[in-house]
Amino acid sequence: MKYKIFCDESNHLHNDKSDLMVIGGIGCPSESVEFVNRYIKHLKHKHNAIGELKWTKLNNNKKAFYKELLEFFFSSVHLKFNTQVVLNKSRLNHNQYNEGEADIFYYKMYYYALVPFLRPNDTYNIFMDYKDTKGGQRVSQLKKIIHNKFYGNIDVDFTIIHSHESQIMQLTDVMIGAIGYKNRKDIDKNSEIKNFIIATIEELGGISLDNATPPWEEKYRIFRFVPRLF
Repeated sequence: MKYKIFCDESNHLHNDKSDLMVIGGIGCPSESVEFVNRYIKHLKHKHNAIGELKWTKLNNNKKAFYKELLEFFFSSVHLKFNTQVVLNKSRLNHNQYNEGEADIFYYKMYYYALVPFLRPNDTYNIFMDYKDTKGGQRVSQLKKIIHNKFYGNIDVDFTIIHSHESQIMQLTDVMIGAIGYKNRKDIDKNSEIKNFIIATIEELGGISLDNATPPWEEKYRIFRFVPRLF
């Protein structure tokens, strides 16, 4: 089987203002990607939801669009979501565990976000949102680690794109944003549309975005990483 995984992250920088980091992706069989992207475009056209779908650019008047979009995700046999939520990011001891580099931890979390999607002998193209010029070098190392994990019995490649190029990546951005918003304790959570999307995800998925999901969950999986206090 051939699959594509569309990844995104929130508050991933070591020195940003949030004490939370969320990394995740949506996986889809390669043969179904075009259909999914076209269907999301269809929903945008149906509801006159113009432009790129982003958590930071939600429209209070488009509740029907967001609801139908999320209903599509949870009803689709093609789509699966997996995420790593890092709490208390300020506790991370990069000098002791990551050779003094926050980026090493960042790609460790990417590894754990990707592994639940992966199976031996299958082929994966993993799409990551463009962040900086060092991305190619870093994903090359991540690719080696994944190959070692599966003793070479897996075909993995990485492609760095801009989020506006993929409707599925834009949906990933919304999923990541919802989890980050629900878990952050340093902000006022008075956005009507953001709370509406969170409530819709929790209702459709039968989950709570501020809790980990059971290990057997496959459709919408949340893993929470809490660093020890050193």
